[in-house]
Amino acid sequence: MAIRKFRKKMKLITYIITIAFVVSSLALYIMTQMNYSKSKNYAFKLNGNKVSMENIARNKYMVSRGNGVKVEEKVYEILALNKTIEDELSQQLADDLKIKISKKEINKEYSKIEDSVKDKDQFNRMLRAQGYTKASLKKEIGKSLRAMKLIEYYVENVKISEEEILSVYNENKAIIFQDKGLEEVKDEIEKSLSKEKGNEEYLKAIYDMKQAMKIEDIREQIKDNFEKAQLEKLGIKFSNVEYDKVLLGFINSGEKETQAREKTENYLNAQAKLLNLAKDYKVAIEEELPLDLKVREAYKNIFKKVKNDVSYTDEDLKNFFKENSSDYDTYASVNSYIAELEVKPSLVDKEATQAKAEKILKEVNKDNFAEVARKKSEGPTASRGGDLGTFSKEMMVKEFSEAVFKGKVGEVYPKVVNTIFGSHIIYIAERNDEAGTARASHILIKSKVSETTNAEYLKAAKETVNKISDGEIKFTDLPKDKYVINSLYTGINEAGYIPGLEFNEELVKEIYKVPLNKVSYKKINEKIYIFKKIKETPFKKAKYNDVKSLVKEDYIVKTAMETLKEKLK
Repeated sequence: MAIRKFRKKMKLITYIITIAFVVSSLALYIMTQMNYSKSKNYAFKLNGNKVSMENIARNKYMVSRGNGVKVEEKVYEILALNKTIEDELSQQLADDLKIKISKKEINKEYSKIEDSVKDKDQFNRMLRAQGYTKASLKKEIGKSLRAMKLIEYYVENVKISEEEILSVYNENKAIIFQDKGLEEVKDEIEKSLSKEKGNEEYLKAIYDMKQAMKIEDIREQIKDNFEKAQLEKLGIKFSNVEYDKVLLGFINSGEKETQAREKTENYLNAQAKLLNLAKDYKVAIEEELPLDLKVREAYKNIFKKVKNDVSYTDEDLKNFFKENSSDYDTYASVNSYIAELEVKPSLVDKEATQAKAEKILKEVNKDNFAEVARKKSEGPTASRGGDLGTFSKEMMVKEFSEAVFKGKVGEVYPKVVNTIFGSHIIYIAERNDEAGTARASHILIKSKVSETTNAEYLKAAKETVNKISDGEIKFTDLPKDKYVINSLYTGINEAGYIPGLEFNEELVKEIYKVPLNKVSYKKINEKIYIFKKIKETPFKKAKYNDVKSLVKEDYIVKTAMETLKEKLK
């Protein structure tokens, strides 16, 4: 296992901003982007408010990070600037609507992030690496929470009519709302519509603000990155931002840039055809809408009209059922509680690992280090003699980093170093104390769970099974610090698929085997599972008359999709 520090995604339950603690390369990147002059330390003014180069740099990093396939820098620069503008407009809109966030809310979210990094010194180093102070991070958290509350404002204040609810119910009652009356699902539909329409209203508001915004005092290096018309397809104009969003979507899905640009052209051409088709179907699309919403509205309303035009006979439906009969069969499935007991090496196991590492330490030196690492290291760098390459202090867990930056360069560190990954023997090849970087190799001996420890965990699992069976405790009472998985999983099929847990054929086989409502446990691949099957649905072959309404809806949808696809060729 690599010894690089786990970097958890610090989510503020929002898609407006993601605060990610990363290595110091981001700090260096931001500094080169800022390049402040004495006369001006901002990128531009938006409606009189100064917008910093630092925000654009961070957004560029967030837009570009994680892309396995590279695209020209201009794409990232255009999208980063656009996001920065939309973020600022969001804050200005929140000002207009007098939306506020309390210090208590900010401190609560800040504590969540701080608590997720156990080592406070490491946390502070990470803050500095990304160019934050405690105060500036809290400021960003406040903006993020405020942006969330702004969207919530639109969701809560949107009006949903009874007609809209009834329309959604009628469109989906055959498939999604099977055997459920309107009153049973009314609240669910209303919440879904409120979220959809509220988000649309928010996007419209930001779009309107973009059309009316005043940009001035622009720094020269970003002047060419603002949104502007880039190309025209069938009379529909697309901006550079609209083009680059689609392009980056294809890039992120693994396409090479040449293929991604070709697919982007085809995609935008299809959007232009769709918007033109709306005119043929006399579908009115509001002009003052973002492109995405225009396309969505056009497709939704055209598809509704095409569906209404689909005609069919009973013979058509019967033939469709014959061709797709397996789609209507009820396949065997079970619902089961599943809990996974986290099995960890005991203190005795860790001591045994350290003893093994100390024995290797006695025989290794700087000359034979790479050879011994290839033979005895249990980490992924074994094949290259344990070489970890060059890294900064922040990139490694505390114990490892301290040893590398304390030990003698050109020597093997004199002690075994223990971390969450196991026991390490370290050779320090190079170090630049001023830059805070080093190059080192290591031999990793992983801590393994012994048979004795396994037996103790199995004993604990058996005791838990007995307590659940006797009604002393429930699955929901199992301690979260000991059980990494603990939930009710529904629709588990015979192929071994557990929705929410992916495939685990051996576990599913055991669940199917045990009687209904019997609590059992099983050790599978070094993991211990406790489970209780509470429902079993047998396979049932579908009959046409029983599923006729579903067949009709599927036939109409499929025919409408084929018709629309043909028209968009």
